[in-house]
Amino acid sequence: MDRNPESFAEALASGDTDRVNEAIDEIEAVDTADRVDRYLALFEACYPVYESDDGYVRQSVVRFLRDAYPILEIQISASEGERVDGYTIDDLTENRTRLVEFLFEALEDDDGRVRTAAVDGFETLGVAINAAELDAEKQALVETLDDLAGTLPEAKAEHAEDAKRSVDRMGFVGSLMADVEIDSP
Repeated sequence: MDRNPESFAEALASGDTDRVNEAIDEIEAVDTADRVDRYLALFEACYPVYESDDGYVRQSVVRFLRDAYPILEIQISASEGERVDGYTIDDLTENRTRLVEFLFEALEDDDGRVRTAAVDGFETLGVAINAAELDAEKQALVETLDDLAGTLPEAKAEHAEDAKRSVDRMGFVGSLMADVEIDSP
């Protein structure tokens, strides 16, 4: 598979399970630092695919953008310096914010598979946010998820509550991972 953003978007739009899984496997194989550089382009190419009428395609976009997110916060937190591959925690804010906003949108999707993928995305972000000790960001995220759960119909509210619990629960995992020594190239 060609690793350009448009190729990934085409694979997601296809709705073909094999192509979608190949795209996800392929992006996960890309070096973390390279994914930081590529994330904006990937997001811009793949986000429009989310407008599909097909719930599986929308779920695929959520899964892909979640798995394309590099989670470099964990490596930075575990390193002895403030940078890994030239990046600081602050350098990752824009991509993290973009993904968070998208996951909020996905939590309101009519398809439960899409909402479940969004919950998984919040779990991933919870690990990164907690490892980086972004306590204010975590608190704001938890509060926003709580507010959202209070405004949604029951089935959607349950997914928002699940996402909130994931972010909270991942605090423990994130703090453990921040203490693990990770060698960076």
